[in-house]
Amino acid sequence: MRYLALISMTVLLTSGLAVSVDARTEPVAAAAAVRGPDQILGAPRYSQTTVERYARSIDCNRYIMKAIPIYYRLAPRRNIAPEVLVAQAMVETGRGYYGGDSKPWNMAGIKKGSPVGDGPEDFEVPATAYQGVRMHVNHMAAYTGKRPIGEPHDRFYDASAAQKQRGWWVRSISQLGDGIWAEDPTYASKIRNHLDNMGRLHHSPSI
Repeated sequence: MRYLALISMTVLLTSGLAVSVDARTEPVAAAAAVRGPDQILGAPRYSQTTVERYARSIDCNRYIMKAIPIYYRLAPRRNIAPEVLVAQAMVETGRGYYGGDSKPWNMAGIKKGSPVGDGPEDFEVPATAYQGVRMHVNHMAAYTGKRPIGEPHDRFYDASAAQKQRGWWVRSISQLGDGIWAEDPTYASKIRNHLDNMGRLHHSPSI
């Protein structure tokens, strides 16, 4: 009996030590999972509610507002941060007002198969918000080395092959400009500006 009691006490002490170790390491693991402000892959830093609140505060129109919940549904399926794509869509579409050649529901100025022109006929024209968001998610998946959701648009294969030939996959917003996704050298800073403002709103009290 005394021998069994000693064994039981040893098991309890060992279990307690394991729980203690787990408790110490869990916050470290959680902290490591937090996505950096320039990273594209990973969990969202801001909630859908915060992003919708920010979109309303800068007068985004219905094309952005309707797309936001779809981004939060689809982008995490490829470990892509949804608010990064929303911020990119705000830049690409002029807050959803589409002042350029790209038309709704093309959320990121994505072209057809392999055109060299910049006319309206060279851009994809998705029929619905869901198709437009899925195409945007898939396009970022092409640059980040992820597989598409469903059957991708033709440009997916061009973008994926071009990035693979470069020998690296996109991981940060900073890597999107200078001819990778866009020619504009200020492209990344425009996206991060929206994300920074989302962050300020995230930490401010709700009105």
